[in-house]
Amino acid sequence: MRTLLPLLLLTFLCTCAPPPEKAVEKDEVVPAAPRHEWPREAPIKLILDSDTANEIDDLFAIAYLVTEGYPDFELIGLSSAQWFHVWSGDRTVYQSQKLNEELLELTGRTDLPHPLGSDIIMGKPWGDYDPRDSPAAQFIIEEAMALNGGEKLAVMCIGATTNLASAIALKPEIKDRIVAYTLGFRYDFDGHFWNKDEFNIRRDLNAANYLLNAEGLELHIMPTSVAIKYTWDRGETFGHLAKAGKLGAYLRARWEKIGGQDAKQWTMWDVALLQAFLQPEQASEISVRTPPENTQRSVWMYDDIDAEGMLEDFWGRVR
Repeated sequence: MRTLLPLLLLTFLCTCAPPPEKAVEKDEVVPAAPRHEWPREAPIKLILDSDTANEIDDLFAIAYLVTEGYPDFELIGLSSAQWFHVWSGDRTVYQSQKLNEELLELTGRTDLPHPLGSDIIMGKPWGDYDPRDSPAAQFIIEEAMALNGGEKLAVMCIGATTNLASAIALKPEIKDRIVAYTLGFRYDFDGHFWNKDEFNIRRDLNAANYLLNAEGLELHIMPTSVAIKYTWDRGETFGHLAKAGKLGAYLRARWEKIGGQDAKQWTMWDVALLQAFLQPEQASEISVRTPPENTQRSVWMYDDIDAEGMLEDFWGRVR
């Protein structure tokens, strides 16, 4: 009996992760990923979902988006995401929410909806896809359901995808009304290998798998193996921030608090995805097959960015 019980427990732990929704044979061709054609006559509606308190780049991404409007895009909401880990402290989504509110106050954009996200991951510690209801998830649902026929909503997650995945799980019909953009994973373009051992994905692996499995959802991914090209120099950055008034001082203080004196450079992971979306000529994408353990379909993967062009454009707007 002493031997049997551990074996039964091990069997339980090893079989809790749900199987992919559908598998294909090794040589079966998976169609290219769908791509929504955004209409030119109306701005693209965007919700930004951010684990803002995690590090530095989230705040720079938000600042870039709210300080100067884009005629082709309409930011309709900024939601907060959890980022719990051993050094994060508790209630991480509330930490992100606090910084979101500070930045919106500083930029005069408190009119922008900024709903609170979930503070825990989707599903269970060993897998599964139980949604986490939250004001952020409900906001995504409401905005998606309010669209007219043929319209779509862009939802960009620059942290864990808990809120977006939960929204779709709560209201599956919104899946066809959303174009999702996420930062996460690593990807080997030569071997076509996925690596889920990455910060954002590890913050909610269940949610990441849910989105990969969500047939019909158009999904665009900026892997960190590409975003790492967008690394800024501290001295150059502080020089620009010195000309940006209170906002510049706020962003500099955040860099100094999180990075300390040793942070001579910082990779702007989140900003890379945001700028690639807003300025598609500064990045390129290819259609790739999802990992073998997930539903076999195609998604979009950014394979290159114009880091110099992005940097010039950023400081042309945040000043």
